[in-house]
Amino acid sequence: MKSPKLFFKRYLFVILAVAFYSCSEEKFQEINSIDNSDLFQVSKTTPIEGQYIVVLHENLISFRIDDSDYEGSHSLMRKEIGSLFKEYKISDENLERVYSLALTGFCAKIDKDVLSKLQKDPRVKYIEQDRMGTLGKPVDKPPFKGNEDTDPSTQVLPWGIKRVGGPFQYSGRNSVFIVDTGIQLDHPDLNVDIKKGFDAYNPKKKDWNLNDEHGHGTHVAGTVGALDNKFGVVGIAAGVPLVPVKIFFGPYANFTYSGMIAGIEHIGVRGIPGDVANLSFGGFDSSTALDEAVLRVSEKRRVWMVIASGNSRLPATSFSPARVNGNYTITVSAFDSRDRYAWFSHFGPPIKYGAPGISILSTWVGNSYRVETGTSMAAPHVSGLRVLGDIETNGYVLNYPISPTDPIAFKSN
Repeated sequence: MKSPKLFFKRYLFVILAVAFYSCSEEKFQEINSIDNSDLFQVSKTTPIEGQYIVVLHENLISFRIDDSDYEGSHSLMRKEIGSLFKEYKISDENLERVYSLALTGFCAKIDKDVLSKLQKDPRVKYIEQDRMGTLGKPVDKPPFKGNEDTDPSTQVLPWGIKRVGGPFQYSGRNSVFIVDTGIQLDHPDLNVDIKKGFDAYNPKKKDWNLNDEHGHGTHVAGTVGALDNKFGVVGIAAGVPLVPVKIFFGPYANFTYSGMIAGIEHIGVRGIPGDVANLSFGGFDSSTALDEAVLRVSEKRRVWMVIASGNSRLPATSFSPARVNGNYTITVSAFDSRDRYAWFSHFGPPIKYGAPGISILSTWVGNSYRVETGTSMAAPHVSGLRVLGDIETNGYVLNYPISPTDPIAFKSN
């Protein structure tokens, strides 16, 4: 029989070893067993009663859309919809949104009896019921210690930025559109471009609120382009203009699919070739209209759409818009600081790169900084790389659930 004293010594050694290992893991942000509460929880969307997105066949409308003349095409689209409404006795007040670039169509409140007739109209390509949902309120966390002031010696290089080859000082003419909850406009660590911004939920520009009421968008923005200014954090493409495209509103980040599509359309209006749009959202359900909008704008304007794959450990083809696969779309999975697959990340085609997505330190509302986890945090690493030019790779994600695994996005410094 073993001595109780010897057993106790061995037991104590194991406990101390585990404690030391756990502390080291947390210090170097190498934990892959993140609690569910650390992820932004999303739920299925709910249909908006009587509200529909109607997409028309572009070759069956009475005019030709000119992609080089958005205002002119948009005006003609309104007239086209007005004639259609008159034909089906739909009040003009029922019109919610007009799309002439991301989609050829509109969003409107439509009675069921009219809907059944409209579905049979040969000009109609498809009709999708509009839906609404919420990203959810952020979990309360203590502020990140060590970044509460702006002393010149306090800037932190987040592990994810370093892993993909950054940081880089941005000096080009392109922008990154943060399609999200907005951005804290006066955050001292961000270069925010409000002139190109957009608020999907206030029809009048004078009422637009581009400020972040939630935090998610500000966090994404910091990973893309936080300034290299010797305090706070630094982003991949430090100083790149960050454009808030607000498709989530309020402290719970509420949204509609029609609002999301309006945000994508705006990118088509203001974006130029080489611009990047970061779409750190999805995993709600599927939307043909949203998928088509993302693909059309990316192809027409040659704007890169970088999309978070989702946090439900499912095939990446499960949800919109992560399932979109185009010449200018990049869906991104997540891994930890040891290059290990993040247990929550979606996987498989059309994912093109893996990027850091666990314990990511970045900017937060209230001039603060915060650690977050998710594929929402992985995508902006790739957005920052893409605005700099072609993306290289450096290794592959380990412990991937299927074969082949994802290459790790990287750029040589």
